[in-house]
Amino acid sequence: MVKAYVLIMNESGKEDSVISNLRNIPSITTAFGAFGTYDILTKLESPNEENIQHDISNGIRKISNIRTTMTLLVDKKPGISKTNKIEREVLDTYMAQAFVTIHCSKSNEPTVMSKLEEIPEVIEADMLVGNYEIICKIAAPTHNDISEIISKKIRKMPGIKSTITINVVNNQGFSR
Repeated sequence: MVKAYVLIMNESGKEDSVISNLRNIPSITTAFGAFGTYDILTKLESPNEENIQHDISNGIRKISNIRTTMTLLVDKKPGISKTNKIEREVLDTYMAQAFVTIHCSKSNEPTVMSKLEEIPEVIEADMLVGNYEIICKIAAPTHNDISEIISKKIRKMPGIKSTITINVVNNQGFSR
């Protein structure tokens, strides 16, 4: 399975319209409203890379009100997934969530992934190809708790150069 994340900046106040249009793109498995630099985060999954590329170029980028996108391609190496579909739906409804992009040395990727797996609040993680080495999803009772996890657990790991946090807006988006 080929995976990618697309971070979207859209025209102010147009998140609901953009998310509505994202529902029509077959390879998008989740789309979340976000606050911070990006307005929406999407995750795409498909049996082949051509479908992902097509859905990004001829789907996402053709939606009106999108200003810019950043695509994060997932490496083929196995990632971390600690939840099933039902558990994800509960977390999406009741917990604060964030995605964190992690920049570290390539040689530290396996160690960082191993340490992320030890953090109970990290529910997903994937290695990336490109500017960032890893993306992980965190779920906790509040955004303050997420901040604590990032500052006291993730950023303290040896080899972490930088992180970017993309906080998820609850009840704005979808999962399939």
